[in-house]
Amino acid sequence: MTPPSCKPTLWRVFLFVLSVAYLIPEAIFNAQLVSLIGLGTPQDSQLEQLEVYGRAISGIGATLLLADFLPARYFRSAISGFSILFALACVVWPTVYFGQKIIVERVLIASSSAEQREQAVLSAAFRDALALNAVSVTGLEYDTGLQNSSENLTFLALFGGLLYADNKLATNLENYKHQIVRQFVQKQTYRDFDLHYQDFSSLYVQLSESYEDYAKGSNTYNQKLAGIPQQEKEYWQSIEQKINQGWSDYQQATKTYVARAEARAQKYGPRIFEYHKQTNQCLERYSKSSQRDRRTQCIERLQARYKSEIDKAGLGYVEPNYWLIEEDVSGLENTANTAIAGVITGGLSTLLQALSLATGGDGGIKDKRYKYTDDPTHYQRRILAHPNFQAQFQKDTGYPMGIPDLGAFRNHDETQQRIRNTLKTKGLALPADWRVEQRLVFSQAVANKVKTDADAGWNDAMQRKGLSLPVNLQWQDFQLHPSVQSIIAQKMGDMYVDNVHADWSQANFKQYVLDPNIEKRTLRYIDMISDARVHFENGGKYAEAGKQALRSVLIPPISMFLSLFLICLTILKLPIKAFELFKPDWQEHTPKWSRWVIKSIPILLICFLPSLLVQSTFTARADSPVNHFLEKVEENGHPVFSTVLGWTLHAQPILHPLGLSFEAHTGIYKKVEPLTHKLAGLDEILPITPSTSNATELSARATQKPVPLTVISNVEGAAIRIMNIKPKYQEGMLLAPGNYEFEIRAAGYQTYRRWHRISEDNHNLEIPLDAL
Repeated sequence: MTPPSCKPTLWRVFLFVLSVAYLIPEAIFNAQLVSLIGLGTPQDSQLEQLEVYGRAISGIGATLLLADFLPARYFRSAISGFSILFALACVVWPTVYFGQKIIVERVLIASSSAEQREQAVLSAAFRDALALNAVSVTGLEYDTGLQNSSENLTFLALFGGLLYADNKLATNLENYKHQIVRQFVQKQTYRDFDLHYQDFSSLYVQLSESYEDYAKGSNTYNQKLAGIPQQEKEYWQSIEQKINQGWSDYQQATKTYVARAEARAQKYGPRIFEYHKQTNQCLERYSKSSQRDRRTQCIERLQARYKSEIDKAGLGYVEPNYWLIEEDVSGLENTANTAIAGVITGGLSTLLQALSLATGGDGGIKDKRYKYTDDPTHYQRRILAHPNFQAQFQKDTGYPMGIPDLGAFRNHDETQQRIRNTLKTKGLALPADWRVEQRLVFSQAVANKVKTDADAGWNDAMQRKGLSLPVNLQWQDFQLHPSVQSIIAQKMGDMYVDNVHADWSQANFKQYVLDPNIEKRTLRYIDMISDARVHFENGGKYAEAGKQALRSVLIPPISMFLSLFLICLTILKLPIKAFELFKPDWQEHTPKWSRWVIKSIPILLICFLPSLLVQSTFTARADSPVNHFLEKVEENGHPVFSTVLGWTLHAQPILHPLGLSFEAHTGIYKKVEPLTHKLAGLDEILPITPSTSNATELSARATQKPVPLTVISNVEGAAIRIMNIKPKYQEGMLLAPGNYEFEIRAAGYQTYRRWHRISEDNHNLEIPLDAL
């Protein structure tokens, strides 16, 4: 039976299983820490994941350690047991998780001096140079052939901290800085030569594909220009068709109006004839002067009836005399009539005629004669000739009546204007006075239009691709054009050199790209670590780089020691906890001093066994450089830190392979990457940084503005999503600086999903997809 002072058996088993399970993620963190830092300064995103994961796991470990000290009375029931564990986790885990960050940031990072930051940068550079075998230290047995061994990685991960402890390091290395940095940069660059050239080759592939599209576009452009004669022919055919169609429409309109005039002549001709006939009858019937009034009334009555009828003809009012037939009277006819009248009147008419002529009259001599007819053809001709009828025709057709043939219709001003208007709607720019017979002007207008359209299509295509290229460039001119060079520069980043050729061989790539970059990066490093201490002050251009170097130098030894200590303490406590599963009351029958001795044994074993049982290559000789640096740590007033570093050098290589094995079988570290970046976002919200930090930095953080985001993939049309925010991705969208999870999908390619930190200096992402 379980004693009242002991936890129930099920709870002891549960806590035992949790302790065993906790060892797996903690060992994985320990191994990742050693592997990542041991190979050189990691990227910011890698260091962030490592830091957040380690803080989260240590919070769990601390919670489990304190759970062992909880009184048994809290575990009498499942509800109370889980409640107390949950409450403990809610207090301990955030305290440990955020407490580590606050202590590191406020005590070590934010309060660091410019000298410390400069020292950290130099230490990190020296460590990375040693990791790449870019520099050697006399007496330091560092086997570069076994660089990935646990012992080597442990040494390299801690070496930055050892270097940092030597205050005279910068002075001792003053004459060797340029050589060390250049060797480091060169080794690092040449080590990744295949990777760099692979990226460069992929750029060549992308550029080649772009040039193929460009060449196709140029070919299309040239074909359009070569098709100018055909275009001219088609435009001219449309002109001829329009003229012929217009002439056909004109002829049809003429026939329609002739038929309309014929119909009106048939209808109104007889009525006009009757009007004239009856008018003459009135004149004959009432010819005497005494009958003048009756003659007038008779004519007015006929005139009113005529007006009523003729208004219906659609020509408006037409004078009756318009319909009369006009005939010429010859002089012979006038002479004969005068002679006959003289004979009949005995010469009287001749005398009167002479008197009329003498007084200015016509003497009865007429040159015109008028008569009326009932012939419909005459009335048809008069209707066709009437101005109102012709005006209606011109209003309907745009042309006057009576155009004799196609040639006259073709040359008519209305035809010319209609052709110009039609061509204008098709984009042909012709002079306002252009005529059909000016064929050369027309040909030039067609050529100008085709070229303008081709230029517009070309410019639109270039704009869609973000380029500004002329047509028909050869490959060499294409890749050296400033528009293409700007894209190459964007893709190559810091590696870009002026007028880079995407088709350079490996030798040319090394000569013209890598070697200039080695010198450029060397000068950048030298500028950072030589006479630049003022720039490491808060607000200086190297302040953040110095802080990040401090993190990479100081956090690994501290984290490694704490992780190792927790692992070893848990492992050594497991036998006691396993024994308590079968004999929970052993402490009640054991003296108090014996219990303390038994419980102290794991801690003592942890402290002394690694140094006694494990031999380190780097501390084997008393005059080794590592022991020299450990002594420097003690001289600077940090004996505890020196002991911790020495203990870690011996203990870490034992557990490093175990953590790698756990990760290889479980993949926990890789799977929790999205979660770690989300947790990192909490650091942006909570007041982790101290309130006493430099006002310039606080102001800079407070005024951080959103930055435009651009994601470039090697697959056109790939679906891009940002998983941890609601807005859909759009090129150029504004995002506040922070961590974002990106997912990119495309048919035939592996789905990409990783976290990226977006900042003012890093908001253009180039993410290639791997084919399935």
